[in-house]
Amino acid sequence: MLGTVTEVLDGAMDVLTVALGLGCVWLGSRVVLRPRQPPESIRGPLWAVRAWGLGFVLLGIPLSIETGTLLTGGASDWAADVIRWVAGPLVVGSIVAAVVARRRERQPARTVKGGRWA
Repeated sequence: MLGTVTEVLDGAMDVLTVALGLGCVWLGSRVVLRPRQPPESIRGPLWAVRAWGLGFVLLGIPLSIETGTLLTGGASDWAADVIRWVAGPLVVGSIVAAVVARRRERQPARTVKGGRWA
């Protein structure tokens, strides 16, 4: 009885993971196609927004493929490598770039007035 419940919950989590992967692909492709209208959390330079969108696409596709493959009983080793070595650095790097760009926008411009920094 307990094994059946666990199997059902594992299957439900796998289906949820596939859905989340497809959601990442959808959100990333929207950002790649329309980089001037990104989500609020990733505002920044255009190249950082596009890198974030591409990272989400490259995160969602292997995540869905790997989970679907494991759900059907197969093994896919390449998908985890793509997530670890390509998608992860793209997403994290673009988030860091967006945070740095926001901080630079908030700081007032320094000008020279009368020979001194204002």
